[in-house]
Amino acid sequence: MPKGKKSKTGRQDAPRQTPLQWLCAERLPLATCGVAFLIYSRSLFCGFEGDDFPQIVNNRQVQSWQYLPKLLGSNLWSQLSDRPGQFYRPIFSVWMLLLHTCGGLAPWFWHLSSILLHVGATWLVFQICRRLTGNDAGAAAAAAIFAVHPIHVDAVSWVSASCELLFAIFALAAMLTLFDPPLLDRNKDRKHGRAEDGRDNLPYPRVWLSAVWFGAGLSAKETGMAMLAILPAIAWIQLKERVAGSQRLWRAAFPYGVVTAGYLAVRWAVMRRVRVSTAEHSWGTVVFSAPSILLFYLKKLFFPWNLAGTYVNPLAGAPTTLFWLQLSGFVVGAAVIVWFAIRYRSLFGLAAALIMIPVLPALAVIRIYQQGSMINDRYLYMPSAGASLLVTLIVQKVWSLGRPAKVMAIVVVSLVFMTFSVMTISQQKYYQDDIAFDSRVIEVSPSDAFAMDLLGNVYLDQGRQDLALEQFQRASQIGPDDQKVKSFLARGLFAAGKYGEAETVLKGLLQSPQLTPAWRESTLLWLANVEISLGNLTGAQQLLEQAEHSDNRFPQLHWTWGMLYQRQGLLPQALAEYEKEFQNTGDELARQRAASVERQFNLVRRADP
Repeated sequence: MPKGKKSKTGRQDAPRQTPLQWLCAERLPLATCGVAFLIYSRSLFCGFEGDDFPQIVNNRQVQSWQYLPKLLGSNLWSQLSDRPGQFYRPIFSVWMLLLHTCGGLAPWFWHLSSILLHVGATWLVFQICRRLTGNDAGAAAAAAIFAVHPIHVDAVSWVSASCELLFAIFALAAMLTLFDPPLLDRNKDRKHGRAEDGRDNLPYPRVWLSAVWFGAGLSAKETGMAMLAILPAIAWIQLKERVAGSQRLWRAAFPYGVVTAGYLAVRWAVMRRVRVSTAEHSWGTVVFSAPSILLFYLKKLFFPWNLAGTYVNPLAGAPTTLFWLQLSGFVVGAAVIVWFAIRYRSLFGLAAALIMIPVLPALAVIRIYQQGSMINDRYLYMPSAGASLLVTLIVQKVWSLGRPAKVMAIVVVSLVFMTFSVMTISQQKYYQDDIAFDSRVIEVSPSDAFAMDLLGNVYLDQGRQDLALEQFQRASQIGPDDQKVKSFLARGLFAAGKYGEAETVLKGLLQSPQLTPAWRESTLLWLANVEISLGNLTGAQQLLEQAEHSDNRFPQLHWTWGMLYQRQGLLPQALAEYEKEFQNTGDELARQRAASVERQFNLVRRADP
């Protein structure tokens, strides 16, 4: 038989769908995607805030394709310092470069991109739930709840958190690649009489494709490593009856191992380290605080009231009675879930794994972040996919109980959907700008000294010194021994013209052995500014020499040198320093100051030929 005729005959059993038929068949996932876009459309009117400024607005590396090799070959914050960083996220960096190429620095465009990413994640959640259960109603309910869940506002409405969205999309795509028939649930396989000859089982190349998606998630955000505990297990189940014996485990794990090893090798080549470089807390604090923080995350996921984006939680440096009680509860809960998954429904085990495992890296960040920045809503974006799978399973079970149960399910899901929609729309107003966000954090966590310092910084940038100093003093009362709080207080005192008080605080800070290199550098620069204002130019020069010896590209270093040279009347040197500041950080104020000094220098030359 001719090849062409054979091909034609082979297609008779699978007629093509018309666009209208496709739209009709996909109306449920398309409707949930439309809801996701509509609910988050308020974010289009939000501006940049927080890390958006150093990471996007003032980052020349994501504003020109000439920096592409730099983005691929350096840490995420290389625009700020030559010091080795903690994060290597090349896909996220290139994503920002693409967005700037298409939309410049228009905030609405960046927010639109995040909304579209969330729409894509919603579609993937629907497809995964439908493939696993075969229940369109359950998949639609799960995707609808996922689309409007208030816990997602921090990830979707804050531009710099789009790395969380990218990681989730790649992780979900990796899962969806594996979830082709047969279904993961073995009981459902037997119920539908799946073939025993392996014809319906997962083709092995799909495992490699899933591993590629997994690698993309790693390159978007390091926490994608958590999926290494889930994806190989799914592949192992899907390869049953197709690969026998030890080969099954090898084939399920090998692709992900290769991708992981490749990522770690590249990360090492770029950053010369795999682990993080700084630590705020000990590993003991991480371990003994983990149960209470994990409970906090679970509470926010299932009862998302009083959200603020970031929170303050008590830490424990030693085991307590509460720690042992909470840990015992988790152990017992895990045992029950495993027993239930093995005895009744394996998909409940998968849902629990998706909820719990992606949160574990969020617990590890306790080590590197300070209070007020280590517990964040955005870390629950991927775990909420597991919660959505639970919704699917519950609706699927209820759907089989008859009409009254179906009506009850529709009523409950509708109430949750409407409540979450209202909450999500309302929550987005706190992402309008830095003042709105930080004020909300302080409202929810009145003991958050870090948020007070951030709010004080915003007021300083706006020239509202009195309000700034008020926030710095409030933070100092909460954390009188916190070195970073003292640093912010010194800045407020300096802005208020209280140079003597600022000098005393900064000199005391420099004596602290707990000061990190970056904070020491910043403290040296602020003290140099104070000495310039006090007229102690020799002391300021000595401080700047110390800072330059430590890191000659530290932000504001060359700006402060320029101020010193201006004060000394050395205009050519001041001009050169302001230009260096602009080259290193892309700070537009430095370029404006350089232009002003150049005009002043030209006037001096004309007046004194």
